[in-house]
Amino acid sequence: MKTVRFLFLGVFAVVVLTSLATGQGSAIKMNEIQSRGVAGALDWIELYNSSAAPVNISTYKIYDNGGQGGTKPKKPFPAGTIIPAKGFYVIITDTASFTGDLSGFGLSSAGEKVWLEDSTTSTIIDTVTFAATANATQTYGRGPDGGQWMVLNTITRGASNGSVVMNEIYARGVVGNLDWIEIYNSVSATVNISTYKIYDNGGQAGTKPKKPFPAGTTIPAGGFYVIITDTASFAGDLSGFGLSSSGEKVWLEDSTTGMFIDTVTFAATATAAQSYGRLPDGGAWQVLNTISRGTTNGTGTAVREASLVVNGFALHQNYPNPFNPATTLRFELSSPGFASLKVYNILGVEVATVVEGQKQAGTFVVVWNASQHPSGVYFARLKVIAGSNILATDTKKLILTK
Repeated sequence: MKTVRFLFLGVFAVVVLTSLATGQGSAIKMNEIQSRGVAGALDWIELYNSSAAPVNISTYKIYDNGGQGGTKPKKPFPAGTIIPAKGFYVIITDTASFTGDLSGFGLSSAGEKVWLEDSTTSTIIDTVTFAATANATQTYGRGPDGGQWMVLNTITRGASNGSVVMNEIYARGVVGNLDWIEIYNSVSATVNISTYKIYDNGGQAGTKPKKPFPAGTTIPAGGFYVIITDTASFAGDLSGFGLSSSGEKVWLEDSTTGMFIDTVTFAATATAAQSYGRLPDGGAWQVLNTISRGTTNGTGTAVREASLVVNGFALHQNYPNPFNPATTLRFELSSPGFASLKVYNILGVEVATVVEGQKQAGTFVVVWNASQHPSGVYFARLKVIAGSNILATDTKKLILTK
């Protein structure tokens, strides 16, 4: 019996030590990798903290085969580097990112292996052999954050990869066409959402059950899934909730972790011919005049002129912000006028004309691609003119991070 006991303890010790040496269960993970850097937009690796507390990574180092083989130094993180709870940190890999760092290494666009370790214990915190990407608009990342590795078609440097998001909401349902919410998967792999739940204030407050998704529910790469909210949509579901046509807040969560996947306070819609959705898919929320249940809302790559007359002149905050290299801008006109939307750098020098011309009343969406501009703070300024009179001006701060 003693021999068996010692054998068991020996095996147990090996398992424990192996687990410690490979950093199993670590809250810090590599989350997104850009390996097609160019001058002004160099290669980088994003780290994600999945825990509910800040983590100090000052003692961590990151490296590729050169660091692993000892032919170059392993790249350290700056002293005092802390990743906030559920937060992100981006480190540039192919140039010195802070004083005293001589370990810059370029990431191969064909893919290679990288390691993240805690140098105080020589523990490997995370390692991945990342795949090649087809172009500079793709990265290799986890979807959702901290999850499965895959090619991402939307770059989200320093922000959530957000592979699954609410994408369109219909709140003017009637018998035979009930309220629904569309879910969108932005990444290039199927995502299982069987453990997800969706709910409004009743579910949040605990006055009614949160609505689960049916067992086995998956969303294909780049695909959509629509769930009915105001009636039972499958056996055993008693959580049906109606969406208010005047707008309310809804939540999407992963019940296995309690982590919020997405949340939005959606706006009122004027008629049953409108929904509230993102344009482009996964982008900025707005009233949509074309309902596209279960299909794409559109690309949003050009100005989209809607027939809805809005209540005032407005330039909305860009999305995403910070951004790299493109961001979506939306503005509204309450009456016809000559619209000028320009971007200025922090010195007040004009760097881009995004829109300029006569416009009818409505909502307009445009994308500014800043790939030719350096990182920094910019300002988007909307000016609306009728005749010789300036009807309105509005300015928003944009943050470009490369």
